[in-house]
Amino acid sequence: MVIFLIALFAGALFLLQRFLYRRFWNSGITVKLSFSDEAVNAGERTSLLEIVENRKWLPLATLKVKFQCSKALKFSDTDNSAVTDKYYRNDLFSVMPYQRITRTHKIECPQRGYYGIYGIDLVGADLFFSVEMHGHLDSDSRLYVLPKMYQSLFLDSAIKKINGEVAVRRHEAEDPFTYRGIREYEPYDEMKAINWKATAGTGELKVNVREHTAVKAVRIFLNLQDNNILRREELLEASVSICARMVWELLNQGVQTAVYANARDCMTGQIMNLQGTAAAGGTEAIFKSLARLDFHKETEDFSVCFGEKLFREEGLYTVFISPNRHEDFQGLLSAYKEREDFCWLCPVKEIDDGNIRPELAGSIKMILEERD
Repeated sequence: MVIFLIALFAGALFLLQRFLYRRFWNSGITVKLSFSDEAVNAGERTSLLEIVENRKWLPLATLKVKFQCSKALKFSDTDNSAVTDKYYRNDLFSVMPYQRITRTHKIECPQRGYYGIYGIDLVGADLFFSVEMHGHLDSDSRLYVLPKMYQSLFLDSAIKKINGEVAVRRHEAEDPFTYRGIREYEPYDEMKAINWKATAGTGELKVNVREHTAVKAVRIFLNLQDNNILRREELLEASVSICARMVWELLNQGVQTAVYANARDCMTGQIMNLQGTAAAGGTEAIFKSLARLDFHKETEDFSVCFGEKLFREEGLYTVFISPNRHEDFQGLLSAYKEREDFCWLCPVKEIDDGNIRPELAGSIKMILEERD
C-alpha cells in the first residue's frame, strides 16, 4: 500500500511539474543578443554578447538557444555550431530561478557587409526531459563591417593627381559669399563688385575681393555592373575599398564629396545616391552605405542610372571607379571626355592596356593591389 501511495504521489508530482513547465517554461525568460560594436572595419574583431535571464521561480534544467547569421562572420568558438549556407549556432544553458547568464563570443570580421540576427529560437524541457517546448523571440542585432581602405602605390599616385586637379579647380572659382578684403577699383571690375560704403568713406572707388571657394565638389561614380559570365567579385570589392579610400582622403581635406553607385542597398533596395558632404563626420555615413551594397542583387545599367546626371551637372571634378571596361561604358566616358576631364580608377589583377579607347588612355589609372 505504501509503495502504491509513493508511486501515486510520484506520478502526480510528475504530471504537475509537466503541467507547470508546459504552461510557464518561457514565462520570464529573456534572451538578448547584441554586438559589442555598432561598426568595425573589415579585418577587425568584435564580440557578440549572449545574455539569458530567468525572471521566475521555475528553474530550467536545459534551455537551448538557437540563432543564425551570415557565415561571413567567423566565430572563434566553433562548438555547438554548423556552417552551411549560413552560420547556425545552438547553445545549451541550465538556468536557475532569477539567474542571469552572459556568454561572450569572439568574432572575426574579414568581409565588408551589413549583418544581422533577426530571430532566436528557444527549446526548453521539463525536469524529467519528457517533453520539449518550443518558442521564438525577436532579435534586432546588427553589425556594420565597413570597407577596408585600399592600400596601393598605384592608388597613392592617382590620389596625388586627383588632389592636384581639385586644388587647381579651387582657385578657378570665387565664393560669392566669402570676402577676403577690399582693393582699388580696376577697369575690368564689374559694377556689382564695388563696395559703396568703403567708396564713400575714402572718396575712391573700392571693390570687394572675394575668397576663392573654400570647398570644391568632387563626385565619385561607382560602376559595379559585372557583365562577365564569371563574376569578378574580388574586383568589385576592390572598387568599394578604393571608393572608401577616396572618400576618406577628400573629406579629410574638406572637399565636398558625393558618391553614387549602381548596386543596391541591402536594406532599402535602392541604388546608392549620396549627395555631397564636406564634413569629416560624413565619412562614417558614407562607409555605412558602402557596407550595405549588396552584390547578390542585380545591378542597374550605369548609363540608365547616371547618364543624365553625369551630363547635367557641370563644374564638378568626376572620379569613376569601375573594373568594367566594356564598350558601352567606355563610349559613355568618351562622350563625357569631350566636355570635362576626369579620372577613371580601374582595379585590375594585372596591369595591361588592352581594350582601352585611345582617347581614354590619359584618364584611366590601373590600380593593382599590393600583395605580401
